[in-house]
Amino acid sequence: MRLPIKVWASVAALALGCADGEGGADGPRTGPGADARISDARVMDALVDMPTLDQGVEDMRVEDGDLPDMPADPDGSPIMPDGDVDAALTPDMGPPPACAQPELAEGEPPAGWTDPPYQAMVTQAGDPCARRFTLQTNQPLRDDQPGNPRVVRDPVDGPASRTGSPLFDGLYALALTEVEECAVDAIRDFAFGDGRPLPCPPGGCFETGRLWNYVWTRDTAYAVDLGLASMDPTRARNSLEFKLSARRGGDDTQIVQDTGTGGSYPISSDRAVWAFGARALMAQLEGAERAGFADLSWDAARNTLEHDRAVVFDPADGLYRGEQSFLDWREQTYPRWVQNDLAHIGMSKALSTNLGHLALMELAATLGEERGNPNGPRYRRWATELRAAIRAKFWDADAGMFRTFQTTTLDPAAARQYDALGMAHAVLAGLEGGPQAVANYPLLPKGPAVIWPQQQDTPIYHNRGQWPFVTAYWLRAARKVGNDAVIDNTLRALVRGAAMNLSNMENFEMVSGLPWVEDGDASGPVVNSQRQLWSVAGYLTAVHEGVFGLEPRWSNSGDNINGLRITPRITPWMRGALFPTARSLILDGYVYRGRTLRVELRLPAAPAVGESLIADQITVDGQAVGALIPPAALNDGAHLRITLRAVGRQGQATIVDTVDDYQTLFAPRPPAVLGIDNFEGQLQLRFDTREPGLDLPARILRDGVIVAEDVRGGTWLDLDARHDGPSHCYTLETIFPSGNTSQRANPFCWWGESARRVQTLGAADFEFDGGNRSDNHGRPHIEVWGDEGHAIRSPFFTVSAPGPHLIQVNYGNGAGGPTTGITCAVKRVRVIDDAGTEHGSGYLAMPHIGDWSVWRDSGFVEVNLPAAGEYRVILDGDDRAVNMSVFEHFSRYTGGTGGRDGAFNRVNISAIKVLARQ
Repeated sequence: MRLPIKVWASVAALALGCADGEGGADGPRTGPGADARISDARVMDALVDMPTLDQGVEDMRVEDGDLPDMPADPDGSPIMPDGDVDAALTPDMGPPPACAQPELAEGEPPAGWTDPPYQAMVTQAGDPCARRFTLQTNQPLRDDQPGNPRVVRDPVDGPASRTGSPLFDGLYALALTEVEECAVDAIRDFAFGDGRPLPCPPGGCFETGRLWNYVWTRDTAYAVDLGLASMDPTRARNSLEFKLSARRGGDDTQIVQDTGTGGSYPISSDRAVWAFGARALMAQLEGAERAGFADLSWDAARNTLEHDRAVVFDPADGLYRGEQSFLDWREQTYPRWVQNDLAHIGMSKALSTNLGHLALMELAATLGEERGNPNGPRYRRWATELRAAIRAKFWDADAGMFRTFQTTTLDPAAARQYDALGMAHAVLAGLEGGPQAVANYPLLPKGPAVIWPQQQDTPIYHNRGQWPFVTAYWLRAARKVGNDAVIDNTLRALVRGAAMNLSNMENFEMVSGLPWVEDGDASGPVVNSQRQLWSVAGYLTAVHEGVFGLEPRWSNSGDNINGLRITPRITPWMRGALFPTARSLILDGYVYRGRTLRVELRLPAAPAVGESLIADQITVDGQAVGALIPPAALNDGAHLRITLRAVGRQGQATIVDTVDDYQTLFAPRPPAVLGIDNFEGQLQLRFDTREPGLDLPARILRDGVIVAEDVRGGTWLDLDARHDGPSHCYTLETIFPSGNTSQRANPFCWWGESARRVQTLGAADFEFDGGNRSDNHGRPHIEVWGDEGHAIRSPFFTVSAPGPHLIQVNYGNGAGGPTTGITCAVKRVRVIDDAGTEHGSGYLAMPHIGDWSVWRDSGFVEVNLPAAGEYRVILDGDDRAVNMSVFEHFSRYTGGTGGRDGAFNRVNISAIKVLARQ
């Protein structure tokens, strides 16, 4: 039995409290110390009245929250009409319909959804082969969009769900309608072409949503993967190909990084997720169309892989650097200390982004092997090595989940933070631990939050957010491991979100499930678009895969699986709540590789109590086939009949449904290291847990290894580290009694007494080609520097002991702001000795700061200097030391530097630092 849920938002608080018989919830809004309190009366005043309307009238209007009276089910279940089924729900008797119809038993099909105090209704009318669905809700809609009620129809020339459930069939018709609404002939964005429309290629393309009218790499890739590849392969291909670009000189086609932090690539490097969409589209193409797309994909994939291998790959641990995929609003998911020090995000290593690189490697490996290219087996080896590195770095054996990221080079252990998208991709990639991860990731009654735990004092968006496309991936992951409890939670979330909002929204507040929650400075979701492309595609996945088990496959990971895989799984909840009257479920007009199919699931007449249903026998036009149907076995118009049998219900879910203590949902605020002192020859750490009024235990890490647990009091003496020993780096995390762990503190390193192991080589002593000496912006530096042919040479410096050294520069980059742009500065670093022999090299990223007068330290290049002697650092450029402005795609960029006026890779350099690790 669920316990009362208390939340921090006004309307949301009562919305959930009433579901369990409570009048409301008093408590902190975003954490301890918040001033505002919520009274029952104030929230009741905010709720809408719900007088009765006549049902089944197509042109009815809902105003001021009106909706027909419906039973309030405290579990948030579908609504079953009382008494006889309304005439609007059942077609008039007449000749047999021309289209396939499900076999139905006696009973009442679900016609709506209740989520107290809100309700939604779906009514059905018209020809059974061309139905008209009227959707209405009394939940407040975001921006009063779309119209309420909303009428959608079965597509004239497209697929239709026929299950006997107006709710389920109507929401599928809604998703198909929103696919059409996202299908455009031109796109636009204020940052490209001054906002003027940009025509799509013949066949059109997909825009990202009602509020997002452009084609973005990650949005498109995930949406094509989740369902758009089958709905409209031409638009899907056009959209994917739009995110490929040669350089302005006309060669080296790569995937573009079109959004991210501090000037985009390489601080953000998740462009590799393009591969998810490409492999899904490859499973839908044949013949010359597939060959053409495969050729282009091969060029883009291998060029991108080779570039990323040079710039963002770390051979020390076998992982790729760069910001998380999709979770790219720094304040939402990273510790606060990185917000003004973005080089650390460029040094971070994220689970989701590395899984994108893995997908790209496997795509390229298969395409290379098809061509007999030696890089095919090479990329396959890379993929095998990356799989092992991901598992080694991110698997948390104590939690039974994959962690989200390593925060920075100076803290090589992954933080105890978790995210649903990265973990879903880890499960779907077949990494060891998948069943545990699916069962252990915390879910809320309304569905999975995209991160766990939440961050205090942070607006609702990624933080405290549920995103339907991530929920759809989590549904896929649950299906892969056969976890029925998680399948139910995620499918309920997708159905509820579409029904209550009359659209497939961008996101929701995680506890209430609402599209907007008033919570002072934390109110949100901050942005929330209707018909968000990947959310629409996520709902398609709920139907195509979540219910009918349709998985188009293309051999992309060496598994030689190529065809349409059929793996339906109908849980007891699905059978009882969504399809209580169905003896069969029909998906009519599903398109696979240009073939229009009818897919029919035959359900047992007497549902087995507490058991799920899986495929027992599969036939194609009466001929028995296996679960993987080769394309050659499917003709246009083929009828797939899948007879289901009962199996035991499987899997457990971790449901967080008692949250009257904020520590259940949130993490402690990130602690801080205040300093390191020499205390009688040993290193003593001073720290602040930053959680007022609480004496939280701290866990201390040295160089990524836990060295102390349950530390309190603000100081800790390291008896294993002497002041004249190696240059250790320390950080710490704090833990709530709930087990939720904070983000890590900004690492603090001991570089010897008076930081004697840090050598700073100033601009006054530089030799340089290109640029000018300047004393502007508060310090001497080399300015207007970084064009082709420019170079900086430091003076020689002495190394007292051999071993690892970190090279870093102090820089200024005012070419753009910290949240956007395409001109993160990228430069090559080489270290040579006095004889000219090179002893290490790499690439430095210097993200936007937003003001040329502000100075920051870059990331690091690590070099191993073999013996004491004299060395110098050379900064220059090469074909890899480039940012996204070098690509032709951005010649139309008008949102900042590096666009139509030409590529821009300049940066001001004031100093070069050499930090000895020994």
